[in-house]
Amino acid sequence: MQSPEYSSNSLDLQINGILEYVYRLPGLTCAACGATYGGSRILSISAPPQIRNDQRFMSRWPISEVEHAALQQELAGYLEEELISFVTFRPGDNFQPAYLDIPSKPTADFLWPNIRSFVVSERMKNMVFDELLDDVEIAPVQMRKVGKRPSAIPVSDTPGAAQYVELSHTNDSIGTYYQILVRSESDYPTGGRPVSTCPLCKHKSIDDEKRELIMKEEMWSGQQIFFLKTTLHVVVTESLVEKIKSVQASNVDFIPY
Repeated sequence: MQSPEYSSNSLDLQINGILEYVYRLPGLTCAACGATYGGSRILSISAPPQIRNDQRFMSRWPISEVEHAALQQELAGYLEEELISFVTFRPGDNFQPAYLDIPSKPTADFLWPNIRSFVVSERMKNMVFDELLDDVEIAPVQMRKVGKRPSAIPVSDTPGAAQYVELSHTNDSIGTYYQILVRSESDYPTGGRPVSTCPLCKHKSIDDEKRELIMKEEMWSGQQIFFLKTTLHVVVTESLVEKIKSVQASNVDFIPY
């Protein structure tokens, strides 16, 4: 399941906008395995008040494993979470809320403003995804900047915010949109099993040349929607495709595996 093909990047932006997460864990440079990386996992939990406007939790710039473990411990304390280092939280994790900047009033059932998640209308949430809570998590999107045209004058103090002239007419009200955070995965694809795992940061090394990005029946565990493991490819069953098509969902496409 994916976005349709658009005739231009500007049309893509016009329809889907950009989804931004302000609060996150930074990337990591690990002394044990030598890897420098940061993932893009999106958590359904909100950034605790203690880290709001804390620059340590607003940068993707990699830090050492010692500094990272300390940030994880601090964060777990704020959230009253039991911590398993580099498992409970990972380098690059993003926290709620998510802010949507879009230069036109959104009307589609599906929006594709982020590579890790997609966004759906309230009717699509109610008719399709509320029944899939074993495989996904659902979190509301915060509309930050919604406008008719790009603005040459800054209209937001939020770092990285797209600049749009806001809609101001009362008849331009916008329904609630929701992120769909896919949590299930297939088994490893052929050749995709890790060749090594760092004992400290848990980073998995994969031989990309041997990995076959093909979904096979024996890799499936019965979920209706899931990631092809080691990728961000969203795979859905034929029955779910038919359900989405039956409610005439807009701005979504399906490619057979």
